[in-house]
Amino acid sequence: MDAPTPTPIPVAPAAPPSGVLPTGAAPYGAPALPPATPYGVAPAWAPPTAAPHNVLAWVALGLGVGSLMFGLLASIAAIVCGHIARRQIRERGEQGGAAALTGLLLGYILSGLFVVGFVLYLLFILVMVGVGAGSASSGFTSL
Repeated sequence: MDAPTPTPIPVAPAAPPSGVLPTGAAPYGAPALPPATPYGVAPAWAPPTAAPHNVLAWVALGLGVGSLMFGLLASIAAIVCGHIARRQIRERGEQGGAAALTGLLLGYILSGLFVVGFVLYLLFILVMVGVGAGSASSGFTSL
C-alpha cells in the first residue's frame, strides 16, 4: 500500500537581522524620519557670526595697564598700539574699539603723569641744590 504523501510544513519567513526594520517602519510606533538632505544643501538658517576681535586693541589695553608697573616705555607703546588698532578696526570692521580707546587713554594719561612727576622731581632737586648753595655761602662752617 501506498502511504499518502505528507503535506509540507509551511516555513516561517526569515526574520530580518536584529536592529533592521522593514522599509518605512519606525520602532515602537514612532513616526518615520523624513529623508536625509543631500550634502550640497545648506541649512535654512544659521546664527549670525560676530566680527573678530582686533588683537592689537587688547595689546594696547594690556600695555596701558602695564604702564603702571613698567613706566613710560610701556605707556608710549600703548599709545602707538592704540592708534594702530583704532585704524585697523575702522578699516576692517573688527571689534575691540573700547579696548583700543582705553589703552590709548591710559597711555596718554600715564605718560603725562610720568612727565609731570619727572619735572617736579627735577624742580625739587634744583630747589634743594639752591638752598644748599645759599646756606654754604652764609658763613656757617661745617665740621
